[in-house]
This record gives sequence, C-alpha cells and structure tokens, in this order.
Amino acid sequence: MTVTGKRPTYLKAAYTIWLTSCCAAAFAGPAQAQAPTQAQAPAQDASVLDEIIVTATRRSLRLSDVPLSIQAISGADLERQGAVNFADYGRTVAGVSFIDAGPGRSQIFIRGVSTGGDVDTGKESTVGVYIDETPVTEGSSQPDLKLYDIDHIEVLRGPQGSLYGSGSLGGTVRVLTKQPDFNGFGGYVQALGSSTHEGGSNGAVNGWVNLPINDKLALRAVAYTLHNDGFLDNGFSGARDINDEDTYGGRLALRFQPTEALNVVLTGLYQRSDIGAYNRVTDHFPDLVIDQSAPEPSIDQHSIVNLKVDWNLGFAKLTSSTSHFDRRRRFENDIDYFLEAGFGIPRGYSPLTYEAATTSQELRLASNGEGRLQWVAGAFYLNRDDGFNQTINILGTPPAATPGGNLYYADTRLNTEQIAGFGEVSYNLSAALTATVGLRVSKTSRGTLAVRDGPALGGRSEIPGDFDETSTTPKFNLSFNPNENSLVYVQAAKGFRIGGINPGLPPCGVGCTVSVGDTFGSDTLWNYEAGAKLDLLDRRLNITAAAFYIDWTDIQLNVSRGDGFNGFMNAGDATTSGFEIEASGRVSEHLRLGGQVTFTNAQLDNLTPGVMDVAADGDRLPDVARWNAAANAEWGAAVFGDGYVYLRGDLQYVGDRVSSLGAASLPLKAYTLVNLRVGLEMGGFEGAIFVTNLADERAELSRNQVAGVRDGSPIVFDRYTINVPRTVGVSLSRRF
Repeated sequence: MTVTGKRPTYLKAAYTIWLTSCCAAAFAGPAQAQAPTQAQAPAQDASVLDEIIVTATRRSLRLSDVPLSIQAISGADLERQGAVNFADYGRTVAGVSFIDAGPGRSQIFIRGVSTGGDVDTGKESTVGVYIDETPVTEGSSQPDLKLYDIDHIEVLRGPQGSLYGSGSLGGTVRVLTKQPDFNGFGGYVQALGSSTHEGGSNGAVNGWVNLPINDKLALRAVAYTLHNDGFLDNGFSGARDINDEDTYGGRLALRFQPTEALNVVLTGLYQRSDIGAYNRVTDHFPDLVIDQSAPEPSIDQHSIVNLKVDWNLGFAKLTSSTSHFDRRRRFENDIDYFLEAGFGIPRGYSPLTYEAATTSQELRLASNGEGRLQWVAGAFYLNRDDGFNQTINILGTPPAATPGGNLYYADTRLNTEQIAGFGEVSYNLSAALTATVGLRVSKTSRGTLAVRDGPALGGRSEIPGDFDETSTTPKFNLSFNPNENSLVYVQAAKGFRIGGINPGLPPCGVGCTVSVGDTFGSDTLWNYEAGAKLDLLDRRLNITAAAFYIDWTDIQLNVSRGDGFNGFMNAGDATTSGFEIEASGRVSEHLRLGGQVTFTNAQLDNLTPGVMDVAADGDRLPDVARWNAAANAEWGAAVFGDGYVYLRGDLQYVGDRVSSLGAASLPLKAYTLVNLRVGLEMGGFEGAIFVTNLADERAELSRNQVAGVRDGSPIVFDRYTINVPRTVGVSLSRRF
C-alpha cells in the first residue's frame, strides 16, 4: 500500500480540540486558576532540591529512598529543556544510549545491552517501555509519545525481571502522565515557532485542561499538533526539505473516586505522525543531501486505552490495570541498488507495514504497613498480535492485488501469549538494614504463519512455526540506610528476553554453512551492582553513583546462513561493566547545576562456532559509547514583583561508538550538542527564546554501508542518520 502524504483534515481536527480548550480557558478567566505557575516555584523553598516521588517499586517512594539505579526527570524539567521526544532528554540520562532515526524511530539501550538496530519480526527490545501502566515495548522503533503534560519520567537501569518481566533486559523507561485533579479548574496553552538552519519554519500548539466535575469526578484533556519542516534535500529528484513531520494527538483521562479508598482512572490516548523521509543522508555527508529515486514517507500511529483501579484495603493496596495498545506503521524504502543487482531493474521501492495489537492485564497487591515486612505480589497476562508485510515493486507501479504479482511478497503473522506471576518481599533486618528478594516466573507461547511469494522466491510457500518456554528471574537486594540523607545498596538481578521463531526460513540450500534453527531461545543476563545515594549540604547537593557488571549469555544474533538467508539464533556471550555518576545541586538561591557521567565497556566475549562472519571475540557492542556525559545550569531570579526570569543551558556529550557487530562495523564519531533557553514568567504567562544545537553540530547517530549496482556499475556507499541542525525559536504560553 502506497503511503500518502500529510492529512490536513486530521490536523484541523487537532486544532479544533486545542481551540476548544483555549475557549474554555478564556471563559474561565484567571480568577479561577488553581494550579501554581512556574513563576511561583522559587518562592517555595529555594534552599533545597525538589523531591520527586516515584512508583518504580510499585509503591510511592522518594527518589532518594529507592535502593535501585533509577533516574527521574520531572515534568517541569522537561519543559525547561524543551523536551518533546525521547531524543531530547535521552542523552541526559546516565547509562542510556540509543539509535535516533527520526520521530518515532528511536531504539533504546541501557548499560550497553545492545546488538545494534533490530527489526520487529523476531526479537524483543532489550529495554521495556511503559506509558503509565501500559507496556508498549516493540522490537525496534519504540513508540515516542510527545511529552506534553507529563508528571515525570523514570529510567530504571539494569534488568527489571521481577517486577517488569520480559523485554526489560537492560532496563525500563516509564513515562508517567499527569492525572485528573479534584482541587480546581486549571489549564495551559502553549504556541511555539522556530526556524531550522538549512530547513524551514516549524510550529507547534499544545494545551491541557483540568476540569473537576464534582468532588468525586474529574476530567483532564490534552491536545497537541506540530509541524517540523524538513532539512534534507534529494539530489536525485531536486526535491527540498523532504524529511518534514506533521504530528497530532491527544489524551483524555476520567478519574472517579467514590470513596477515599477507591480510585478509578480511564485513559485514552492517540497520536499520529506523518513523516516525509528518514533523517539520513547518503554519499554526501556531512552535506544534507540524499540521492534516491523513490521517496521514503512513513506514517506512525498508536493508541492506548487503559483502565486502572486502585483499592486501598487497609493492610494493602490492590491495583488492577487493563490495557489495549495498538500501533500501525507504514513505510516506503528506496532500494534501487538491490533491484538492479538482483533483477536488472534500475528503479524500485519496497512498501512495508507493521501492525501490533496488545491486550494486557496486571493485578497486584502491595502492602501498606509500616512494619518490618513489606511485600508486593501480582499476576500478569499479555496477548499480542504482530503483523509484518513487505513487497518489492518497480518504481511507479503499485503493489499487486495478488501476492504472486509482486517481485517479492512476504507476510508474517505472529501471536504471543504470556502469563506470569511475580513477587517481592522486603524485610528490615534492623532500623537501617533492609533485605529484598524478588522472583518472577513467566510462561510464553508464540505461534507464527509466514507466507512468501513472487519470482524472487520461486513461488508461494506457507511456513508455520511455534515456540514455548518458561523463564524464572530472581532478584536480591541489600540496602543500608543509616539516616534520611544517605543510602547504599548492593544488588544481583536477572533479566531475560523471550525467544521466538524464524518465520519463513526455507531448508538450507547450496552454500549454507550455518544451521539456523526454526526457533531461538531466550537470552538472559545477570547484573551485579553496588550504588550509593547521598543528600549533602542540608539537601542542597544530591549525588548518586553506581558501579555494575553484567554477564549476558545466549545473545540473540541475526546470523547469515551463507545461502542468502538470515535468521536469529543464540550465538554469543558478552559482558558490560562500568559506572554512572549523577549530581544535582543548588549553588545558591539563584543557581542550580546538574549533570551525569557514564562509562560503559561493552564487548562480545565469544561466539558460537561457525558464525564468525557476524563478529569476533572482543568486538565492541554497537551503538554504545564508552563515555557519555551531560550537564545543565540554570540561573533564575525574581523580577518585577511577581515575575521570574531564567537562563538555562544544556550540554550533551556522546563518545565514539561502532555501528554494528562484525566486519561491516564502521566507526561513529563523538559529538557534543549545546542548547540554550532564556525565559520570563509573570502572572501565569511565559515567554522564552531557545536555541537547540547551538554549534550546528552534524552528529553521526548511526551508519551503515550499502553495496549494490546503480546505472550498471557496482557501488558502495555509506548511509548516515543525522541530527536536526541548529534551530532557533520562541515559545509563548499561558497557565491558568
């Protein structure tokens, strides 16, 4: 199916939703405003750091009291950074690396647990991603919710196998949205405009409104729309600014609290992005030019419905979370060089569609007591249907109505069903010493049907497959908390990623040198770490540090059989080790500083015999920098009575990396990005001027080498994914 361009009708709908919110704000008037403004924040207590309450352990705790390696970013800090996508804040988080191929195309790695870019038809991601209580993890290109009206983000480093299960092999990212509030009517609206160097003009509008209907029922609505102009040109066709983006979305949450003990929240979320092309160039790096005969547009849309019920039973809180997550993506890829090499056809393209629908249910009971024993117990169920369809066609010819009418046709349907039971028990051995033991047992069943057709494959074939396994993931933690300002801990935890099926692989043919089975098993790792959290100088300075060692076994690798077909198999072991240090402090009433430094040494230890073409012992794991760092500084002061002026700077450094495993691996250079923002808040209004990528750094985010034939001649060229050039803009907002 050919991907069409933008959908202005839907954008108009998003604008209508936003205008409705604005009108509600106008009629409400400033006299009804209940929510505090950012300008009021410095008056609270400028002598100490803000405290974030997190729920990563399935109970509410101060961030400094959680005996885990966890970093939290508040919604206020996301606003100060101007963060809208994962890439905007991901580099500021210790231990995190990622592939950023543009909106909705980020793949996240934590603590070096990476084998590089993956596809969605085989492996799970190594990092679990949640939006509120809903798991949205996919094999690659994690859903990237636009960060409007966010309470905070939690990044848990290291495997989270006991509480979060499969897919949290390297860690977990949780995006927590703001919930409806009974305490009064309030809202917010923001308009942004900017210009990108070598590109064009960008614009965005977003807003939210909180409406208490009565003392038991409240509604919160969020809507947003944005347009980012492209900055890449097509040297083949002459088209300019081809990688533009149009995104719109919204969220609606209804909260019902009939009694103090019972709280029910129903949330619906929808987001759609229309993207003109990948953020990548070929042949011309660092110039912003790509040569391709076929355009490469894409559409990415996802929706979530979640019902969460919290019931305080006195001795414990019972939580039920029921979710349905649906994501649909459509791509078109230019593949001239492959077609000419294999078929003698000079111009071609490949449409692809991904579909995923997941229904999940979690039921857990967490103790409420203040005694020496604390516990969490629960059960989890997931049913997921994945679909992947790809054709190869001559440029200008739509995909054929019948599978065999295409040069190449592949359709894979995969069902995954998982049921798990989990629990954690913490016991205070003394007033300062606590031991925690956790365990999760997961049973997974997967079934697939792969259909292949077309001249390239010699006709139609249908290949079914199935896979079953049971996994057990324990956790052990010992923490020492001598006072409210210090915590040290040691931990050993296991994580796993479910195995799967190699859909549609034919029997080994001529030249087959590696036996890739019909299925592959789970890969697992043990993470050993020690960490400390310190609040110093009367809570003006916070320091968090952790050192870790990870033993990763039976790694799922994409292996060539030698006969032109690839498949996944458990083919290697690796280790990663390193440390993370974070610090934040208030130097004075007016100045706040923060930052992180991470060192990660991630390398392949050994490979299964016969797959040495994939990589070699001692190779660095891909897309993981040994060193990365981030720093921020914000100066602010009260002005004009009730006003507040601030200046903020953010620096993000990512060290050199390698692009992939094996002989095709290419070096990726280190890069540094600098962002600046200056703003004035007064009476609920805020105006800000910002610059992102101040030095106009052309960063190498990913890189691969492509070989083929073009115009009858063999070609080899590099393809780079790059970042957004320098962007200068202004933001105006009103909080009421």
